[in-house]
Amino acid sequence: MGRYKVISLDMFQTLANIQDRRAYVWKPILQQDYSEERALALGSMLLSSYHMLASEIRNNGDFWTSKEIYSRSFQLVFKQYGVDFDFLQAVEILFEQHRLSTLYEDTERFLQRICAKYQVCIVSDTDELMLPNFYQNYPVTLFTSEMHKSYKNDSRNIMFQEVITHYGVEPGQIIHVGDTASDVLGAARAGITACWINRDKADWQHAVKPDYTVTTLDELYELL
Repeated sequence: MGRYKVISLDMFQTLANIQDRRAYVWKPILQQDYSEERALALGSMLLSSYHMLASEIRNNGDFWTSKEIYSRSFQLVFKQYGVDFDFLQAVEILFEQHRLSTLYEDTERFLQRICAKYQVCIVSDTDELMLPNFYQNYPVTLFTSEMHKSYKNDSRNIMFQEVITHYGVEPGQIIHVGDTASDVLGAARAGITACWINRDKADWQHAVKPDYTVTTLDELYELL
């Protein structure tokens, strides 16, 4: 794998773990009605609604920010579950908890290693306001959907084309690492090597396969 000049990284569930923040999101929203089971149910519905709406927006060739998509998703969840809470305040809480996401045990060790040898960027389908700021301690370039009004796996594939243009290298000299199908499929369509980080040991459900699959960033570093 010595041919790579650029390492492109997803943020959430690749470098930072948002799952640990579930209780901090839902306790102030549900208050006396909070329980782990209810938070899990509402959180799952929120995420499903987000992905469904984002997919619909992509298919229509439109673009909404994460704030706009989450605002609509919270409205739908609150209506279905009878939650009396301001959806815009809920978005603010969610964004704050994204910023407070804990790093995986291997994240900073991996960044210290690769930043000494490669050009590194973070490519995230998020608004900048969602991102934890630890990445600012490293010489990395940031690409977000908010910046480029595009998603990793939309029909235009602008996100990954911007990465290729920025570094002025062949697509095959870039490897992108992420935990979602959008990471793998979007990178593959741009000719970028796709690495799926499968921390939860899930099954891959798509016809297009990742070039590599790892369960940790340490494992990826050994491949590099």
